[in-house]
Amino acid sequence: MPWLSLGWVIGPLAPIAVTALVARDRLNLQTVITLGSILATGAVITVIGLLRYFTTRYRVTGDRVELRSGLLFRRHRSVPRDRVRSVDLTARPMHRVFGLATVKIGTGQNDAEKGFALDGVSRAGALLLRRSLLGRTAPADSVIAELRPAWIRYALLSSWALPIGLAPFGLFFRVLDIFGVSPAEVGFLGELWAAVMATHPVVVLAVAVGVVLAIGLSGALLLYVEAWWNFRLTREPDRTFLVRRGLLTTRSLSLEERRLHGVEVAEPLPLRWGGGARLNALATGLGEDDSTALLPPAPRAEAHRSAAAVLAEGASPALARLVAHPRAALRRRVVHAIWPPLVLGLLSAGLAAWLSWVPGLLWLAGPALLPAGLLLARDAYRNLGHGLRGPYLVTRYGTARRRTVVLRRTAIIGWTVSRSPFQRRSGLLTLAATTAAGKGSYKVRDVSVTRGLVFAEESVPGLLAPFVRRSSGN
Repeated sequence: MPWLSLGWVIGPLAPIAVTALVARDRLNLQTVITLGSILATGAVITVIGLLRYFTTRYRVTGDRVELRSGLLFRRHRSVPRDRVRSVDLTARPMHRVFGLATVKIGTGQNDAEKGFALDGVSRAGALLLRRSLLGRTAPADSVIAELRPAWIRYALLSSWALPIGLAPFGLFFRVLDIFGVSPAEVGFLGELWAAVMATHPVVVLAVAVGVVLAIGLSGALLLYVEAWWNFRLTREPDRTFLVRRGLLTTRSLSLEERRLHGVEVAEPLPLRWGGGARLNALATGLGEDDSTALLPPAPRAEAHRSAAAVLAEGASPALARLVAHPRAALRRRVVHAIWPPLVLGLLSAGLAAWLSWVPGLLWLAGPALLPAGLLLARDAYRNLGHGLRGPYLVTRYGTARRRTVVLRRTAIIGWTVSRSPFQRRSGLLTLAATTAAGKGSYKVRDVSVTRGLVFAEESVPGLLAPFVRRSSGN
């Protein structure tokens, strides 16, 4: 559909409209050149998109899926049908207006060249293509999880709220700078600055924080609704998990059950304080741009229930009682919590002694942060744990983002044992399970040497044994 290529023009129109509104009659030669460059870039991108549309063809035969594209440099790509592992559908707003979708065909290989995407396919044709390639003849009949309106409150606990709140101000001043408009030339900014200078600093700080938080929380809420509206996680009859979600841009992502080797329950600190969690898949054959999310931010109990359902277990392995780590691991985290405030305090004191305009009490900022650092160190130690639950290895770590990883033991293909000089002095090591799933490596941090090696042998008998030498005392 050639009309999709015209969507590239909408982006350049936004800064042009902002500039015309703010600068009004103060447009100079530099601004005109910048506007012309943006319009020219948008036109080139649009032409390239049109050429790609008119020179791209695909066909599905009895044993292959083929894609031909290019005008000057022709490209022919072909994938055997028995290698197709996933067919994902995405429909952005412009696609939905014209009843179209993008079909992404994956082969279960990490190499992006092993699959390809078909853009501008009719919605009905995309659904038919997925059913044909995956052999799907019936709709989903096993619903694992669906979005509930009460879950939307977890959007307010997003760690992205502050960056989202600051982004509009940074973007606004960046646009003024690009188009050569001084903030002093914008009338309302001068009036606003005069009002700020006439107001008590505490009031100004409170209002600024309130405005940033209001924008950030509203933005986080809108992003949550756009990304997860109509969310539904189902198990298909052909043993494939299907995730459907999206308000403006709809997405339909598939994942073969046999490629799933575990799950990760992620709990960023604000979300953990609110009793929430996220659920991600540990699977093979996913590219860097492929989403691994199986559940949006939701109640922690729902994350564990969904984890148990996805893994076909009676209870979530992530809830298993884990082995605590030695006290030496706590000492390491306490040391890590002490030195940053100490360095900050010393640097502040030095600057105050060297520069007269630096407040003399600034050095107190370091000691003031120490209690919070010690609390986080204690929390990080309490979150450490590892254990075995049936066919799964379970490891937990982290405080700013606590992660509980449940990894199928048969998916472990190797071990990496690392010891820093400080760990050697404390009798600790970090054990990393290497796997083809997920991020490729999952760690058991700061465990005692004996316990770590025994745990590796219990997890995958014989894998580490050739590299371990027993001491004479054992």
